[in-house]
Amino acid sequence: MKPDFDLIIVGGSFAGLVCARTAAMRGLKVAVIDRKRDPGAQVRTTGILVKEAADVLDLPAGVSRKVRGVRIYAPSGRHRDLESDGYYFLATDTPALLRWLALDASLAGARLLYGARWQGACYEPGGLRLRGLDISTRYLIGADGARSQVARSFGLGPNERVLMGSEIHVPSLPGLDRGHLHCFFGRDQAPGYIGWAVPGVGCTQIGI
Repeated sequence: MKPDFDLIIVGGSFAGLVCARTAAMRGLKVAVIDRKRDPGAQVRTTGILVKEAADVLDLPAGVSRKVRGVRIYAPSGRHRDLESDGYYFLATDTPALLRWLALDASLAGARLLYGARWQGACYEPGGLRLRGLDISTRYLIGADGARSQVARSFGLGPNERVLMGSEIHVPSLPGLDRGHLHCFFGRDQAPGYIGWAVPGVGCTQIGI
């Protein structure tokens, strides 16, 4: 029996939606499943895009703003600006960006199944059948994060080292140079990694 889809992607965030859009544009029959009921819900990321990704996506106005460089702060408070001609990052309104990516993937032909949970899969002739959803696929991609349930279901190796962070969003800060991503180093200021302040879309994102 022919599977319902050529490709099912578990996880409807950045990686899953871009993968779905690309595969659908190349003629594959694609579905995305995600337990969230809205693509922009439960977002836990600063949402910085590098120029290479931004050039491919061609984002609409209003979901991002360009940042031309990085300002690095030493523990002493001194800083140095790093920039490269023609290069930039995008700070994003991440929930709005994910909703736009979902719409773009849908317009490309992907079927989006939000509010659907991964409950495992079993092999059958020609592919895999997803438990609880009664749909089948030739290929399956797990784009469901560092603690992937898909990987666990198939006995794949887990990520054993995970970097945790915390971030708050505050109104745009006067005096903060909006042309740079601000990164802070130091054992007291940001033990183990970095702190950051991102002049984002409609707010400033401060994290560690």
